[in-house]
Amino acid sequence: MTAAPMLSELERDALAELGNIGIGKASTALGRMLGGLVTLSVPSVEMVPPEEVAGLLDRALTPPLVGVSERLDGLFAGCALLVFPQAGSLPLVRAALPPGVPPDDVPELEDEVLAELGNVVLNSALALVANLLGEPVDTGLPVVIRGSGAEILRSCAVVAPAIVAEAGAAQSGLGAAAVLFHIDLHTSLPDGDGDGASVGASVGVGGRVVLLLDSGSAGTLQATLGRYIGRMVT
Repeated sequence: MTAAPMLSELERDALAELGNIGIGKASTALGRMLGGLVTLSVPSVEMVPPEEVAGLLDRALTPPLVGVSERLDGLFAGCALLVFPQAGSLPLVRAALPPGVPPDDVPELEDEVLAELGNVVLNSALALVANLLGEPVDTGLPVVIRGSGAEILRSCAVVAPAIVAEAGAAQSGLGAAAVLFHIDLHTSLPDGDGDGASVGASVGVGGRVVLLLDSGSAGTLQATLGRYIGRMVT
């Protein structure tokens, strides 16, 4: 299997900057959905071999995890994942639901809300990043899955069969690479009284946006980053 390409420091900085711009757009859309102020940031980004991703997710976040995966075509051909600790996602789900929803009804609506949350973040962020890089990107329907890092990654085999992650290891022989955007989410959510005027407790959640790319897409992304950097410094 071809080794995953390594990003230079300049390329990592450029990708983190693009990630912050894209996530900034996603935070606006997410704030409208949750009815509160949402701040999303990307403090760092890295490109690693796919077989390292499951362990990195389990160590950085607190299992059980919840992930939203989507098939990607275009610049980011492969699979995109938004991953959070499951406990950290529950306040976001409650905030996205109308105030009158009975607590007993929340569990059966949880996957639908998480799918929409993931769709908002991934589509908003990736579309803007791809646009800034001058390349198209298309996304598929979101799929929600829970479990360990390896179990989350297996969902990519459903939405993007060309990128097969089994126990965190890419078995397709394509020399795939994984791009990990570290994201921090902070939000001030409504207090739940329904008037929209009061602000409740602040919620902070750490997560990851993971792009699993085949070797061709990983190389294309790196070359596109190089052209983007060239435009910025000239």
